[in-house]
Amino acid sequence: MARIGSQTVFAGLGFVALAGGFSLAAWRVMQPPPVPAFAATGDAGAEAAAPEEAPETIQLYVPLEDQIAVAVAERPERVMFDVAFSVRGPMEVLLGMKADVDAKKDTILAALLVAAQAEVVKSADPATLLASLPGPLREAANRAVGTANLPEPVEEVLVTGLVVQR
Repeated sequence: MARIGSQTVFAGLGFVALAGGFSLAAWRVMQPPPVPAFAATGDAGAEAAAPEEAPETIQLYVPLEDQIAVAVAERPERVMFDVAFSVRGPMEVLLGMKADVDAKKDTILAALLVAAQAEVVKSADPATLLASLPGPLREAANRAVGTANLPEPVEEVLVTGLVVQR
């Protein structure tokens, strides 16, 4: 019989140790995280944590494809921003509203521009605009796209980009 050298034994042990270590680490990473102690368990907790909305309503985030640029005579700054809308409602109503929104796109943009101009006249500070723009834009969007079935489809306006040129 051939005699096994010490280098071969140590190489084999090193391979087994590395493969075993990586296997153990992979197994540990693949385990689901433990449930936190403060989380409710059982059926009562699941019912309490469930939102109280009807199951047929959905929430969508719809980005506005056009950038809105605002320049007013009273201020030397020019403000440009991108927005996204969070809408919630029954799927049938939202799908029907999409065609209406596409037809009235210019009217909706004009309403948003008027609301944005009113805020830019007050202040062109980026932090102030990020805090003050969503409310008036939400009201303007709801006036423009609201229907009898869904008078306020826009729940939230997210300012996704803001540039102030001085």
